[in-house]
Amino acid sequence: MYLDLDHLEAFIAVADHGTVTAAAKTLHLTQPAVSRTLKLLEEALGVDLFERAGRGLALTAAGRALVPRARRLLAEAGELRRDLARVGTRRYHDVRIGTVDSVATFLLPPVLGALRDAYPGLEVKLFTARTAELLQRLRDGLLDMAIVAYSGPPAAARVVPTVRYDLRYYGRRDRFPDLADVTSEDGLRPFPLIQLEATANQPSLVDTHAPAAGTFAIAQSLASVKALVLAGFGVGAILDFMLTATEACELVSAALEHDPDCWLYVAAGPMWLGATEAAIMDQLAARLAAVR
Repeated sequence: MYLDLDHLEAFIAVADHGTVTAAAKTLHLTQPAVSRTLKLLEEALGVDLFERAGRGLALTAAGRALVPRARRLLAEAGELRRDLARVGTRRYHDVRIGTVDSVATFLLPPVLGALRDAYPGLEVKLFTARTAELLQRLRDGLLDMAIVAYSGPPAAARVVPTVRYDLRYYGRRDRFPDLADVTSEDGLRPFPLIQLEATANQPSLVDTHAPAAGTFAIAQSLASVKALVLAGFGVGAILDFMLTATEACELVSAALEHDPDCWLYVAAGPMWLGATEAAIMDQLAARLAAVR
C-alpha cells in the first residue's frame, strides 16, 4: 500500500473544513482535483473515509481513525523537511554521543560548549553507559559516536585515541599512608575497598579481599567511588582527571600500574564517516585530550 502525503494533506483539509469546496480553496486546488485525490486515497486504503451529511461530508469510522495518524505523519514529514534543509545549509547533522560516566561527569561539559561554538546549531543527544553497551549501540546504529575506555583500539568504523585511561587506587593520605607502598593487587588486601560494581563475568576484588578488610563498598559510578575515597571510607580506583589539584594533595595512590594499553577512544559508527563528520570527531577527540 502506497500513501501519498499530498493525499493525506487533502484528506485532513476536507476533514477540517467539512466540504471539498472549502478544502480546495485552502489547498489552492480545483474541486475535482481534491475529489480525485480523496478517491485515490480511499482506493489505496480500501475503505470509505467520508459519507454524505447534508451539503457536506462527515467522517466514517475509518476516517475518524485515520485523522490522528495522518496528522502525525504530516507533522513528521514536515519536521523531516525542516531538519534536512537545516542539514543541507550547515553540511552536518545532529549527533548522538555515548560516553562512559566518568567522561560525561569530568571531561565532557566544557568540550560540548566548545563544540557547539565551532558548529553553531549542532544538537547533541548524550547517553551514558558502560563501554560494552556503548559499543553495542554503536554497532546497532543507535549512536553516531562513542567515547569509551578500552585496552587497545575497539572494533569500530573509525577510532581516534585521546588520553590514557589511567585508573589508580587512591586513599586519603592521612588515613592510608601505607597505600603508596602497594605494588600488587595482593597488597590491597588490608585496605577497605571501594569498587565499581562488576559487570557480568568481570572479576571483583571485593569478592576475594572483603574477608580480609572487613569494610567495603560497591558503587554504581566512579563519581561515587571518588566521593567515598575523599570522605576517607576506604581505597578505590579513580582517574587522575577526576581530581582537582587540592583533592590530589589530600590523597595518596598505590604504585600499581593500570593496563598501559587502556585509553579513551572516540569511536564512530558507519554513518558518521563523511568529511565534516570526521572533522567534528577529530575536534571532539582533540578537545577531550586538551581538557585533561
